[in-house]
Amino acid sequence: MNNIHILFIEIILCLSLLIILYKKYRINGMYSYIIVSFILSKLMSLKTIELYNYDLNLGIIPFTTIFIASNIIVQKKGPEEIKKLILILLATSIISYAILYLITLIEPSNINLFTSASYNNIFIDSPRIYFANIVTILYTLFFNSKLYYYLKKEKNRIWISNIFSSIIIQFIVATLFSIIAYAITIEIIDILKLIMIRYIISLIICTISTFTIYITNNIKEK
Repeated sequence: MNNIHILFIEIILCLSLLIILYKKYRINGMYSYIIVSFILSKLMSLKTIELYNYDLNLGIIPFTTIFIASNIIVQKKGPEEIKKLILILLATSIISYAILYLITLIEPSNINLFTSASYNNIFIDSPRIYFANIVTILYTLFFNSKLYYYLKKEKNRIWISNIFSSIIIQFIVATLFSIIAYAITIEIIDILKLIMIRYIISLIICTISTFTIYITNNIKEK
């Protein structure tokens, strides 16, 4: 099974979970999905894979579907609800980073010593990638909610709101993440390649996810 097949399975799992959580818990389910996906995307982004000769940080699927979940929230509650979401994600970032950092300060035992050292090295040597996720999501979620809501009011078509907002926002996301995570450390051409592949994959995810918004929008409120 190659990388593209695994990523496609990951998309199906994420979108299926998103629908299930909304059907069972409505907006609270979206909050839960976003928080869990936010934490997972930060940890997963520390690993990169090769996709058609382009390097790609993992975690892009839970990361991108956060925007889909936020669009569902905007569809139901309006853009003001996203301000509360951003504050929750900010608090989550601070607490999760503090806990992970404290773990690196604890002296390991001789059992699994290599694994413990590897954890410390991965976490300590990759703070830029970790924070690139945090800054990017917190900065762009607000603008995404405003743009999605504006298109929703003007056109009143879910596919227009989702796809056209994604075209703009995901380009900003791909550019911002790649620059924060890798500026100076790698060549400019490699950064451009990172932006390109991340943008393409994100647009594919957002396009597929349009059906998810339609499904959740047709689920009757309790």
